[in-house]
Amino acid sequence: MALNPRLNDPKTPLVSITVFNYNYGRYLRECFDSILAQTYDNIEICFSDNASTDDSWAIALEYQQRFPDIFFVARNRQNFGTDANFRNCWVNARGKYFVELCSDDALLPDFTRRCVEAMENDLAVGFTIVHRAILDEYGERVAEAPFYNQTCKIPGPSQAAVYMMAAVNPAVSQIMYRKTFTTGKTVIGGLAARWYGTRMMDFNMCCEYPIVYIKDPLLLHRLHLANDSFKAADNMMEVIGPYVLNHQFAELASFYNHHNVTERLPASIEKVANLALRYSVRALINGDERSARRYHDLSMALLPEIRNNEVCVQLNAYWSIGDPAERRQAVAALETRDNLVTRSVSYDPPPGSTPLQ
Repeated sequence: MALNPRLNDPKTPLVSITVFNYNYGRYLRECFDSILAQTYDNIEICFSDNASTDDSWAIALEYQQRFPDIFFVARNRQNFGTDANFRNCWVNARGKYFVELCSDDALLPDFTRRCVEAMENDLAVGFTIVHRAILDEYGERVAEAPFYNQTCKIPGPSQAAVYMMAAVNPAVSQIMYRKTFTTGKTVIGGLAARWYGTRMMDFNMCCEYPIVYIKDPLLLHRLHLANDSFKAADNMMEVIGPYVLNHQFAELASFYNHHNVTERLPASIEKVANLALRYSVRALINGDERSARRYHDLSMALLPEIRNNEVCVQLNAYWSIGDPAERRQAVAALETRDNLVTRSVSYDPPPGSTPLQ
């Protein structure tokens, strides 16, 4: 289906897909082609490049010349940071709905159609989350269990309570937003915006609006060594960040009198401490004992009583093992524990959710 962007179409509203990029030229064609292959035709692409030093800009210009009515392209004269890239995209976005698509990710053909249908069928919905599949370092597709075990509409406060416990959509590319509902909900500025700005926006929106979850994998999310999530894991932001965010979430929820959310703060701290143990085990599996020790110690700093947790006991024992072969056996035993290294189960939607076809 050829894309044909148009304003004020009451039956098929315009969707802006914003693509922000820095030195991901090796993935950019696949990203663009996946948008062009959508089964929904009213789409515009708003691209911004943060002064890449690879062939990203040449690729963007090539596509803009081929599809001048579909592509808006912008380039910063130097790397001004993530916020500047976002602003370049937003200033050109005209759609009723928008997606923040990372340039190393790719959409499956029905992504846009399914999300638009969900929100056009219920004008109260703030955003739609789709399930993802993983592309590994070599471009191989890896299946992942959906977070929820069914497609459903979820009351906003119920989803906010889940966000206290887990990142349901770890990839920003998994969401399509209703643009007017995001006003005043966005967060900009440095490190917080880069890794957690969208999570804060999602939580803010859930405090006011219901959301839809689609259990089908409609996004290909790429994990590779240059990915931000790996950088965040290296500097412990994947644990320290949620710990700080959960306190901020509880404060926001109290403003809306969502007591079901604020009551989860103690449990969320326990969950973050367990997350630190998970990252400790991952680091051991990857041969990074220094990071493993840091995450192990962090878990006990966040929740001292976690020392009695079975995984923590196994990790404590690991550090006292001198024989390399015995250490490898200890790591192998940790690696085989269910739902520890990676999530292997799907969950029931929270109370009040409505199944959708």
